[in-house]
Amino acid sequence: MVFDWYCTELATHLLSLHAPKGKYCTNLLIRTKKMPLPPRQQVRRVGRSSHQSKPLFRPETFFCLLIVVIVIAWLSVFLGIYLPAAKINTDTSAQDTHHGLLKGSAEDIVTSKTEESFPDHYLTFSTSCSASQSWQSFMLFFFAHKVNQPGDVIRIASGCSDKQKKELSDFHESVIKKLSPNFHVHFTPDYTKISGDHYKYYNKPFGVQHFMKHWLNYDESNEKLKNSIIMILDPDMILLRPITYDFTSSNVMIHRSDRGPPKVKKVMHGQPWASLYAFGDGPFRQDLKYIFSNHTDSPALKVTSDEKQNNYPGGPPYMATGKDMWAIVSAWTELVPNVHHVYEHLLGEMYGWSLGAAHVGLPHTLAESFMISATQIGQGEGWALIDDLKDNEVCEYSVMKDYEEKLPYTMHFCQNYWLGKWFIGKYRLDSDFLKCDKPLLMEPPKDIAKQYDFFIKPGGNPYGIKESVNPTVAKREAFMICQLIARFNDAASWFKDTTCEVGTANHEKSFIFHHSLDPNNNEGGEKKAKW
Repeated sequence: MVFDWYCTELATHLLSLHAPKGKYCTNLLIRTKKMPLPPRQQVRRVGRSSHQSKPLFRPETFFCLLIVVIVIAWLSVFLGIYLPAAKINTDTSAQDTHHGLLKGSAEDIVTSKTEESFPDHYLTFSTSCSASQSWQSFMLFFFAHKVNQPGDVIRIASGCSDKQKKELSDFHESVIKKLSPNFHVHFTPDYTKISGDHYKYYNKPFGVQHFMKHWLNYDESNEKLKNSIIMILDPDMILLRPITYDFTSSNVMIHRSDRGPPKVKKVMHGQPWASLYAFGDGPFRQDLKYIFSNHTDSPALKVTSDEKQNNYPGGPPYMATGKDMWAIVSAWTELVPNVHHVYEHLLGEMYGWSLGAAHVGLPHTLAESFMISATQIGQGEGWALIDDLKDNEVCEYSVMKDYEEKLPYTMHFCQNYWLGKWFIGKYRLDSDFLKCDKPLLMEPPKDIAKQYDFFIKPGGNPYGIKESVNPTVAKREAFMICQLIARFNDAASWFKDTTCEVGTANHEKSFIFHHSLDPNNNEGGEKKAKW
């Protein structure tokens, strides 16, 4: 009887789990109410015959036994087939992942079934120890803090004197570390004369190599460092949003090439990323026989025409895994002196990067929206995102996520920006404009893009000449002027509040780069005094 009762309960419960609502539930509930109690709880009813016949094999017992048999059969199949198969798949997946890491193939890693963890991120930028590069560095640190850039941010400062090292270290500890404990400064020797002449941009490739050796302690046997993400930016870049290895759900604009877009929109082994720059196949039109004199069979000599144009003309932000960054930087530092000997111009170190990457067989995914810089460029930068902004968003300064996601990743303020008499340019900013007594910059009206179809250069010759600008470029100029002035003021205000004695900080937004903002008033000529 006890077995019969529990079997009946089990059968009823199982049926109730699988019965469609409204069809069997009512009947089962009624039946459950009529279910006999367990034998120990039954009360013998008056008048019941003790000789009443009982069925030999009740239906509930048969149903319960049937269920037990089915469950045992199902478990046998699962344990005998599916678990061994799962083990085989797991072992195979681990082998595939290991193979992918060794081979450096993004495609192999895509097929891996192992769970991916967020890699360590290192954002670096190379500087000298000058005052101008120090305020630019402060801006980069400040906006890395503002956008919550993950990982470590490292200023690589090359060629500092002992006095400069102490001053910079003190400044970093007393100011920059208040933004984040993950912000650092790393000092390197001066590499500007490494090839016998003077080329200041040697400090970037050799500085990054020194950082990887002596700060990161890069070791090719360390899987965590090999799988980390290392980025190289320029100090005159302001982050508009955090930049990480994963662009899966990003609005990133990928430059077209015959190789096609990556199957997975991430920085991976064998898949470095960089910003598209407008020098095309310039690196490959140099004297490659001289540059690769020690590598006459270099893969760089066999790169296709399309790859030269669409996979190698990259620049900051550079992004690669630790493994790939080490390979590229090693080739970069070897080749860049030869590149400089045949191409003694500004972009020589960038040409060296492109040829170094080609030498180690690492074509890039080039992004057009990693930065904006030159407002009159046709394609190749992220200006399409700015063109799509509503008029009331152009001068909006916000770090809210819904606004950030409409923007490129960085502003590269290496140009001059002007509209009407409004102007901003890093070379006319006094290096000590952050000091307590200095005023902040006057901020333009929000509709500046609609007010002007011309600009007047603060250093025009002759001064006061109006140069026309079309509405698209006017909108872009307005964006850069509004955003840079607002962000410089924000950073300067924080700096003053952090470092100045109470009551000594000048927060007046009054400085302009002309004597007057009136386009028709050119008295005084060029304003040569910076502040």
